Amino acid sequence: MKKSVITVLLAASSAFAASAATLTPMNGVSLLYVNGQEAESKIRSNDVESGTTQVVVRMDKKVGRGSSQSVYTSAPYVITFNITGDEVKINHPVARSKQEASAAFRLPEPEWRITQDGNSLSYTVEKLKGREGAFPYSGIGELIAEYNEKRGITFGGESTSEVASVAVAATATTAVVATSTPKAVEPSPVVKANTKSGNMEQLQALYLKASKAERKEFRKWMIDQE
Repeated sequence: MKKSVITVLLAASSAFAASAATLTPMNGVSLLYVNGQEAESKIRSNDVESGTTQVVVRMDKKVGRGSSQSVYTSAPYVITFNITGDEVKINHPVARSKQEASAAFRLPEPEWRITQDGNSLSYTVEKLKGREGAFPYSGIGELIAEYNEKRGITFGGESTSEVASVAVAATATTAVVATSTPKAVEPSPVVKANTKSGNMEQLQALYLKASKAERKEFRKWMIDQE
């Protein structure tokens, strides 16, 4: 049983790592939300799962030269693309001056420069509609939720109980691996399956229910066990 569980865990770890990718905002780009959730970092790389991905970004870049230099902040834009590679980089439209930036963002679909593993990546883009008033994008999380609701866009969510299930699975599995005699550990419902396929299904189901941060932490934990 011990050998079987270790084999399944290592196989699952490899499968999870293979499905993960890196999302990197380039200099001057703020990554605000990823798949309906606030980004782990606005200016640094974020771990994401492969597949259809929605990001909300804006340009925050110094433009101009000398005394005329200033920071140009664009409206937020909703961009959707399909991740099949290892790294996606998001760069802002060409904007070396305030005039050039203003012209770029007057277009209905500004030309964000997005690449996947060095190659151009196709995408759809739409400006996020703000509220009326001096601060149109305050409470941006609500605006994004409304945007997705109107279009019937949903993402996998997690609850407190689901998070707890992931923690229980990791704890129970660690106990089985660490015990040299199977009789010393009473079988847990999470690891009760006595086949590799059963264990794999349990692990995959729990992993898919976890949040991005929890998945990242779990993958690090898996590497430490090798």
